[in-house]
Amino acid sequence: MLDAVAAFGALAGLAASAYLVVALWHVARWRPAVPPAASPDPVPVTILKPVCGAEPRLYDCLRSFCALARPDTQLVFGVADPADAAVPVVRRLMAEFPGRDLALVVDPATHGPNRKVGNLVNMMAQARYDLIVVSDSDSFITDSGLASLLAPFADPDVGAATCLYRSAPDAHPASLMGAMFIDSWFLPAAIVNAGLRPVVYCFGPLLAVRRSVLDEIGGFRALRNHLADDFMLGTLVVRAGHRVALAGHVAETVVAETWHTLVAHELRWARTARALYGSEHLLSVVTCATPLAWLALFGPAWLAAAAIGVPTALRLALHALVRRRAGIATRAPYWLLPVRELLYLAIWTASLVGSAVVWRGQSFTVAPDGVLVPKGSRA
Repeated sequence: MLDAVAAFGALAGLAASAYLVVALWHVARWRPAVPPAASPDPVPVTILKPVCGAEPRLYDCLRSFCALARPDTQLVFGVADPADAAVPVVRRLMAEFPGRDLALVVDPATHGPNRKVGNLVNMMAQARYDLIVVSDSDSFITDSGLASLLAPFADPDVGAATCLYRSAPDAHPASLMGAMFIDSWFLPAAIVNAGLRPVVYCFGPLLAVRRSVLDEIGGFRALRNHLADDFMLGTLVVRAGHRVALAGHVAETVVAETWHTLVAHELRWARTARALYGSEHLLSVVTCATPLAWLALFGPAWLAAAAIGVPTALRLALHALVRRRAGIATRAPYWLLPVRELLYLAIWTASLVGSAVVWRGQSFTVAPDGVLVPKGSRA
């Protein structure tokens, strides 16, 4: 019996090592490229920023968009409730930047279970330009980042563009753990995915889409029942015969978690991934399999040393390489990596059982294809 357990641990270590070698190779080849901050003839763009609540660093995130030097940039904020705590922050920015094209849409219409998408539907009534940028409220922007995001649209085959992102955590230990997941697990996995096949998704921190293509897929209303609306936007763009480009910019998103919100947030991600990817989500265990390699301790010492030592060394190397390539400067103690991977494995395991998630205080079930079903409703 113990020999079988040790063999399983060795197999887990081998699988983890194989993935980490592939990830190291792809990350080593990946070079994020940022174009000049300004182009001689910039295309007008509308930026949609749905907001909800006074999130940590909300003013700083929104101000980075207001401070863009790019001309012909319209910035539309949207909330569902006039009493929303984000409204004073937006009003403050509108007063601070009186010469900018800023608008605030307050509309309670929801259009479906995804309230962020309902917000976007309402905001589109104010959009004036043919390139639409959507960015989560907890994300930052720079002039060079926006230029990088929009550069792929020089190709008429590109219907949408997006970019990878890194973390900007606050001081809470749970935020540091959440940041480590983004920087050391999500980011290299996304780089590997983009290196193996065409991009068919978008990421919420920063994406752009042609208005004509958005209309072709049914507008934001087509996303109103989906939890991963950014992923589904890219999927629908590709299904319509257009290409999704992955820009060279790496966006930055705030990570502000408590232990409760961290687990709920990552479990929501994991259960959504299971609904969207199916068998691929099962295979993704190789990205967090190193804790299982410790079962090799029930076997010979040489087997345990190899099964545990090799993937651990590769994980440390990948952690350092991703941080250097993506320009990540926030602290991330190496000794926390095994703890972070064990937590990820526990959340991955929990994602295999059940489909309930909590999002902005509401309970849902994630149906196949990532469709949101409010608790108590029938699919």
